Amino acid sequence: MAYLNRFYFLLIVFLFSSASLADPWAPPGDLILRHDVQMLADAGVIRSPVTTWPITWATLNADVASAPNGVIEKLGQQQRAALSRVRARIQRNKDSNGFQPNAEVSVRTDDFWLRTFEDTPREESELRVGGSWMGGRFAARVQGSYIDQPDPDDQEWRMDGSYIAMVIGNHIVSAGAIDRWWGPSWDNTLIYSNAARPVGAFALERNVAKEFETKWLSWIGPWTYSLTWGFLGDDRVVENTRHLAFRATFRPFQSLEIGLSRAALWCGSGRPCDADALWDIIKVEDNTDEGGVTPDNDPSNQLAAVDARWASPIGDGPWALYTQWVANDESNNLPSQWFGQGGVEWWGELQTRWISGSYTAHLEATSTIAEFWESAPAYDGAYNHGTYRTGYRYTGRSLGAAADGDSIVVSAGMALVESDDRSWNALVRWSNLNRKGDGLGPDAVHSVAPEEEKAWGLQLSHRRGISYGEWDLGYVSLGVGYQHTENEITGGNEDDFHGFLQWTWDPQGVW
Repeated sequence: MAYLNRFYFLLIVFLFSSASLADPWAPPGDLILRHDVQMLADAGVIRSPVTTWPITWATLNADVASAPNGVIEKLGQQQRAALSRVRARIQRNKDSNGFQPNAEVSVRTDDFWLRTFEDTPREESELRVGGSWMGGRFAARVQGSYIDQPDPDDQEWRMDGSYIAMVIGNHIVSAGAIDRWWGPSWDNTLIYSNAARPVGAFALERNVAKEFETKWLSWIGPWTYSLTWGFLGDDRVVENTRHLAFRATFRPFQSLEIGLSRAALWCGSGRPCDADALWDIIKVEDNTDEGGVTPDNDPSNQLAAVDARWASPIGDGPWALYTQWVANDESNNLPSQWFGQGGVEWWGELQTRWISGSYTAHLEATSTIAEFWESAPAYDGAYNHGTYRTGYRYTGRSLGAAADGDSIVVSAGMALVESDDRSWNALVRWSNLNRKGDGLGPDAVHSVAPEEEKAWGLQLSHRRGISYGEWDLGYVSLGVGYQHTENEITGGNEDDFHGFLQWTWDPQGVW
């Protein structure tokens, strides 16, 4: 935390500057905004990459403001409604200068299923209050939360969601703890997700996605990047481990977006933490018995990922294919021990007597079993490491897929956005969690199921704004669901009905 305090001070030094800035990012969790942004990207209104969340408001504003009239004129009724909602969100963000308070109250049942892109409560009961301040190039948000019976990290008081940020040129420099979602998927993303609490980190990101000016690189289209350097705390086998992550995304064609990501656990108590160790990480020279690396000087545990989303590869759509693949290891200077996911997404309009709006639906399959296509897969590989034995996890949850390692998840879902800015989200899911897990060794630190479990379930959630006269009172989210689980070791099974209720009032956050 001392590192973050110093960084806050350095940023405050630069408070006095001229450009206008509201909240820098649109955070992950808002299904309405993601649905609208992706719909506009597929229609050609938004040309920048949209699979890295949080996504900057400056990028969305630049694309929406510069969209050709010919593209706007071709939009259908629901696409125009999406454009209107995004424009309203951009304008609200621009108008949010000065101090803005925020609050949230949430409750849920004790047994709750795996977190997805959707913003749902992490704890059984939580009260959050805070405020944000915007002025010039500087933005800050302070949020304090009280958790009743916190699990699994026993921290009753938290500062999740707090940050301080400043725009320097076309870059955002920040320090804080905010959620991230890297990849095109809706249910599980494999390299960096919101399954765990947000990691306190320094970050450097591109503010507006632009093309390279040189003809040698302009072919990759609009591109952006995100670099984070986080601190994973002392509740680990290797205390004070650092989390280093980098992602670059680009759109060489309107229909194709590609993402490249790397993440590493490094440094920490008793581990190399100097410039040489960092250079070895960059060169990918961090495998024991390679290049003089020994268990004593092994600098890191790395993951590398590539993902893509291709809209309507055959025909006019509207549909898209997406995939993400993660290499858990390296062999002979090449990525190895791959695991991955794939999905198909489609969207359209729904007009009935009772409901009217646009929808996005998906079918997604994920395997976090390394080399899952082999007759002898590499179990206990994904998200685990011999030196960093807590693995690729933070506060008891996976930093990657919410299902954690050695798991298979198949899901089908649909998000429906009504014309009056209400949303419905339905999800059906089957999973085989921690396959072959027996609760021993690396299985014992599995964040979802130390022993192998099979589960299937369904969930329905709804979000709507509330008001009293001219007073805007935020929005309410409600979710209900059912899940059946079977323990493959003990033979026991369990049926759970679960639900959550959440009220959020936040002029600049998820809205």
